[in-house]
Amino acid sequence: MDPNREARALAERLPLGRLAALLGGSLVCPTDDGYNEARRVWNGMINEYPAAIAYCQTVEDVLGCVEFARDHDLDVTVRSGGHSVSGASVVSGGLVIDCSRMEWVRVDPDERTARVGPGATWGTVDRATQSFGLATPGGVYTDTGVAGLTLGGGTGYLSPKHGFTADNLRSIDVVTGRGQYVTADPTQHEDLFWAARGGGSVGVVTAFEFDLHPLDHDLLYFESWLAVDDAPDALREYRRYQRNAPDESCVFPYFTSVPVTDEFPADRHGDAAFVLAGVYAGDPDTGRRELEPFRDRPAAFAGSTDAMSYTELQSLSDEDFPDGRLYYWKSVPVADLTDEAIAELQVAADRAPSPRSTIVVWPMHGAVERPPDIAGPVAGRDAAAVVNVEAAWDDPAATPANVEWVRETCGRFRDLGATAGTLPNFAGGREPDADDVYSGHAERLRAIRDRYDPDGIFEYERA
Repeated sequence: MDPNREARALAERLPLGRLAALLGGSLVCPTDDGYNEARRVWNGMINEYPAAIAYCQTVEDVLGCVEFARDHDLDVTVRSGGHSVSGASVVSGGLVIDCSRMEWVRVDPDERTARVGPGATWGTVDRATQSFGLATPGGVYTDTGVAGLTLGGGTGYLSPKHGFTADNLRSIDVVTGRGQYVTADPTQHEDLFWAARGGGSVGVVTAFEFDLHPLDHDLLYFESWLAVDDAPDALREYRRYQRNAPDESCVFPYFTSVPVTDEFPADRHGDAAFVLAGVYAGDPDTGRRELEPFRDRPAAFAGSTDAMSYTELQSLSDEDFPDGRLYYWKSVPVADLTDEAIAELQVAADRAPSPRSTIVVWPMHGAVERPPDIAGPVAGRDAAAVVNVEAAWDDPAATPANVEWVRETCGRFRDLGATAGTLPNFAGGREPDADDVYSGHAERLRAIRDRYDPDGIFEYERA
């Protein structure tokens, strides 16, 4: 029986009318007209068939859903923004607790904190916090959900200055797998709070509280586009720079293909390219001087340097990741950006089966390598950089080639001297287990999950 038929058969056996009556929101079942749209997520590679999708509006809705799942032995996933690359927010034959309608942000400018609903996106948060000249590290795509990014660690342009998104988490309100509604912070349910700082699902988080940081000025953003043959020398220069890079600096070289737009020479359209790109989170004029060796390259065939607001910066990549495209991403934290690793980056870029794919070298310096007192389970803080291998394509027939390219490329970097673990948000599909992702923190994380979800109703990395 295929997943679609299995979902329909299960839905017929369940008393879903009882669940629908409990909800202030709405319930979508496999026989409903809106089911096919409701089950879809941002990544077009994901094709799951839930038994039901519950749109929650209140904590009481969430409590009712968890109780129903416990009573009927249903697997549960939590969906907020729906931007999990691995598709972790939707499951065949289970219950999707959708929190997207719980979208709210409350900023306290005096305390420099923000309380955020689980349905909020980073665009919503950034607009609210920037109205007070404040910010916290978020993703680099405005439609990304706050919940998924935070619970998976979270990196962004402000991470060298202020750490992972999860490092800035002050507390959570959460409905656990036991059906209990608790607050976790450094003084209560400390183990659950530790797990929430990058450990993936810890239940259904119904509110996040973040530390905010002053950011009342423009930020410098630059790009310098080079031929791939120029990459080795530029990456060696980048390697030297990163050893003492200031916290304000977030330089992230990447390989991609030249877009077919008027911004680039016509004779370069579609060619493989190497891009030096970065953000300076301090004074823009200081940033121009600090980043001049990267942004002013004589061999560049295109480039730009602009000072812009944080909200404008955060939206720059929105058009590059359209809804419904097929994506498969994995990351490898590398101990050092050696000459061998630099050579492998160029080889891997040449082998990419899709012109829409990228390989990004993301910096891991500054606040990221200075963990807070409650650091959470994210591994790889001691890496020199993280290599994000990001396949993106449109033809479903090309899926095997793109997935294999990502896996093979990451395997080669593992062989070249990777640090343990990986960034949870870039773990790659659902195949990694907790040991692969969290390394030495995996056993502690499993124990916490067992304590708060003894019946295992929430979907996790495989034990």
